[in-house]
Order: sequence, then structure tokens, then C-alpha cells
Amino acid sequence: MLKFSRKNHRLFEIVLAVVCTVVVVCEMVDAADRITGTVFFSVFQSDQNRWIPLTDNDADFVHNNCDPKGDFAIIVHGWREGYLSEWVNDVASNFSTYRGGCVMLMSYGNDSRIIDYFSELMPHFNSLAEALANHLRRLERVGFDPGHGHMFGFSFGSHLALEAGRRFGFQKLDRIDTCDNAGPGFDSDTRYSLLDPKLAAKKVQCIHTSANYGSRRRDCHINWNMGVCGRDQPAAGPFPKGSHGLCPYFYSSAFTHNFNPIPKPKSCSSHKYAHSWPRGLRMGYFCDMNSELFGELFSPTTKSFPYNDDTILNEV
Repeated sequence: MLKFSRKNHRLFEIVLAVVCTVVVVCEMVDAADRITGTVFFSVFQSDQNRWIPLTDNDADFVHNNCDPKGDFAIIVHGWREGYLSEWVNDVASNFSTYRGGCVMLMSYGNDSRIIDYFSELMPHFNSLAEALANHLRRLERVGFDPGHGHMFGFSFGSHLALEAGRRFGFQKLDRIDTCDNAGPGFDSDTRYSLLDPKLAAKKVQCIHTSANYGSRRRDCHINWNMGVCGRDQPAAGPFPKGSHGLCPYFYSSAFTHNFNPIPKPKSCSSHKYAHSWPRGLRMGYFCDMNSELFGELFSPTTKSFPYNDDTILNEV
């Protein structure tokens, strides 16, 4: 049987502590590198349906047909997603077709596919939000007008878009649309739950589709509760198209199909629902954000694409 003297035992404890510290530090560095070390921004080439990474050379914008005098949009994906996600290209293509201008994507964490949400991704939220805020500052520096800026974020990416907008400046951006803002890690943390999304842009539209992964908060300028009270969707299936993951697909479909509001269903609870709305109001990019409407709206969804209920009259 191996025996340790008091001196040798103390030496063993020191060596073990050093080894454990090295392992932990290495794991932390590896996690940080897989997240903050892999942030990049790309420009969408609609004619080729592909993304071109931006370098530190400001001339990249002009080389990629991004006119600083025109509109710009930035897409921010969620956890376990990236530029290869189906909805990302769909939304980018729709922005290019119906909005024009420069369409960009923020990608992070090696597409965040292999990262643990709570232990690895959440701790780096601030650094990721600052990276996006710095990109907005860069756009302004090269001549882009924030008043012509639009951001779309999904899930974790929704919070990145909102926080970057707040850091960039009080309502400097024209508009932010968010899709099923993530609830886990945000709703229960006062560092985030007390922040006002309406400060991030002049107009903020939030679309809600799930109760398990989506936020409970309804404090954007306009809040859409889709499907069953914004909690469940008839079309929900396996990942990635559960009630949560369907949200950006609804948003993309809304470019060409109307998701109109209905009176609040009796089965749904709300303390600030809109009692009336302008004729023709619809969810998505074409939502009339200048209507001075505030509060919650309800819109049903269907079991299959295009997911909208076209039997609803587009009335006040």
C-alpha cells in the first residue's frame, strides 16, 4: 500500500490543484474561442444565394454591392443555428427582394451547434452583444444611416439584436423585429428582464410562438401571439420546427401571405391586448409600425405551409 508523508501529501495536493486549474482554464479558453473567437459578419449575394464573409477592409461593402447610402438589414440567428439554417436564407432572400439594400448576417460560436446553452453560450452574451454593437458602429462610420437600419433576430439572437441596439444608442436604429425571444436564461435574470426592448429601436415588433422556449414578456411596441395564445402552434413537429423554431418560418411566409389579427380568444390571457387595429394590419416585415398601435395582437396559424389562416377578414 502506497503511503504519503505529510510533506508528500501536501506536494500532491499542490500538483493536483495546478493540474485541475490548467484543465479548467483550457476548457474556458476553448469555450470562449468557440464562441467569441468565431464571430463573423457576411453579406448575402441574392443572385448566387450565398454569403460572402466581410473582412476588416471597409471597401468590402462596396465590393459586395452594399451602398452606404441605401438600406441595410442584419439577421441574427439563434442557438444551434448558422448561415446554413434553412430559414436564414429564406429571410435573407425576402429582404433582398422586398427591401433591397445590404443584407447581412451575424454568425457566432461556430454556428453555435456544439455549444451548451447555459454553461457556454449564456456567459458570453455580453461579449456577443458588444460584437454586434461594434458592427453597427462600423456601419455608421463607413456611411450607413442607422435610420435606414433593420435587424431581425430569432431566440437568443433576438436578445443580441435588442441589446446591441440599446448599446448602439437610444432608438438610433429604425426598426427591430424579433422572433420568439428566448425565455430560458433571460426571463428569470434581472440583468436582462428589466431592460426595455423599446429603447433598442424606434419601432420594435416581437412575435411569440412558444411557452417552453419563448419569453413570457410582452413589452415591445407591438407583440404578436401566434397560434394558440402565442404558446403552441398547430404545425409544431420535431426539431427544428417545434412551436419555437417555427417562428422565423412564419416571418418568412409573412412576406407573401397575410397573418391578420383577430379579437383576443377567451382562452388567452392578456392585460394589454389591442382592442382595435388599423385595417390591413399584418404580422411581419409589412406590419404597419407607424400606426401608433401598442399592445398585444392575436393571429391564428395552420398545420401546414404557408401557416396563415386566409379565412380571416382583413378588417379593423
